Amino acid sequence: MKTVVFAYHNIGVIGLEALVQKKFDIRAIFSHLDDPGENIWFGSVAEWAKKNQIPVFCPTNVNTPEWIERIRQFSPEVIFSFYYRNLLSRDILMIPSGG
Repeated sequence: MKTVVFAYHNIGVIGLEALVQKKFDIRAIFSHLDDPGENIWFGSVAEWAKKNQIPVFCPTNVNTPEWIERIRQFSPEVIFSFYYRNLLSRDILMIPSGG
């Protein structure tokens, strides 16, 4: 099943691992930039995505028309959110064909 994932922190990495285990087709991951000045003691979703060769994006605001269109182009059947720090707009939530 095609999916786009919004994720951050340890719970994001755990959620992504679970999706891979269940054979979801992760088309793209949206996360937050890791602050190089911060003591990163938690799992990095961006690093996980790079390691697994899945496109990762870290926009400041994912709810803009440009990002909504980009998400639509991935044709997700479902969207997952694992500890993503921002609310997703109704326009994004209405994209997946399966929920």
